[in-house]
Amino acid sequence: MKKLFPVILALLVLLAACGKKNPTTELSPEPPSVNVPSATPDATPTPEAITNPLTGEAISADISAKRPYAVMLNNLGVARPQDGISKADILYEVLAEGNITRFEAIFSDINGVGEIGSMRSSRPYYIELALAYDAIYVHAGGSDQAYTDISSKGVDNIDGVRGAYSGTTFYRDQNRMKYGSEHSLFTTSEKVLDCVTKLGYNTTHSGTFDYGLSFTETPDLGSSASSAATVNVSFEGIKDTSFTYHSDTGKYIGAEYGSDIIDGNTSEAVQFKNLLVLYADGKILDDYGRRSFDLDGTGTGHFIVNGKTVPIKWSHAGTGSCFKYTLENGTPLELAVGKTYIGIVPTGSTITMQ
Repeated sequence: MKKLFPVILALLVLLAACGKKNPTTELSPEPPSVNVPSATPDATPTPEAITNPLTGEAISADISAKRPYAVMLNNLGVARPQDGISKADILYEVLAEGNITRFEAIFSDINGVGEIGSMRSSRPYYIELALAYDAIYVHAGGSDQAYTDISSKGVDNIDGVRGAYSGTTFYRDQNRMKYGSEHSLFTTSEKVLDCVTKLGYNTTHSGTFDYGLSFTETPDLGSSASSAATVNVSFEGIKDTSFTYHSDTGKYIGAEYGSDIIDGNTSEAVQFKNLLVLYADGKILDDYGRRSFDLDGTGTGHFIVNGKTVPIKWSHAGTGSCFKYTLENGTPLELAVGKTYIGIVPTGSTITMQ
């Protein structure tokens, strides 16, 4: 019994030691879970939309560096319909001589337009309009002063009368010959592009070019705007072009000589989102009724869009500069996205809108 006592005592000590917790090995309670936001990559920036610099319309490829084309189109009644006219981004109408107006169609990209015509001759102020876009100028003949300006101002031009390659670039439409040979001269976009290559013209601007145009989906005409659902543009009372607003499309359709302006390639009426009517001082130069217009400096006019109109001011700093437009208070004018008609009328001409 005496021999067992030390053994029993040792076992009791061992059991007591096993019953105590070791503070160095006790597990600490788990910390409460915390939701730490994971780092997220920056959102991919939305690429800036590519737009046509002459219409503000979205396009798939940037053409801002490309030079436009300015094409002279016959606008006599017997010369209608004009082919390719609906593909123009901007369409000018100005008196040429007597009671005759001519169209000058500005194409940001002439590729794919197809047949174009009938072609007519140049005047100095049409050249100024072409140079306001740094455009390649396509015409069929011209006044003596126009030829002088083409030479002195270094205008890259394609001439259907005296120009190189005129015989292969232009052709006569036999169906139009019955109205006179002067109404039968046509070309195509493919022939124009081929001629540009042969002549070695630069097809891009030498630097950044300012067209003086800005666009918005929602032009603000202010509270002073008046109604312009129908518009009659009178060229000194000797020739009229009228426009009717169609609220379903938000566009104007033009008419002259008693019927709509039609594209001969598509047989469809030409539609415009914007109408600009600009007043310019002019005078008759000779017995043929040839005219001049002063397009330098400043002037007034009308901006017409969405069935409404406001007065505007225009300015042009001289050859090679763009035309700029403002509201009467000097705020830069924003055109609606889309095609534009620009009528340049003699000061004092009557424009009727209602």
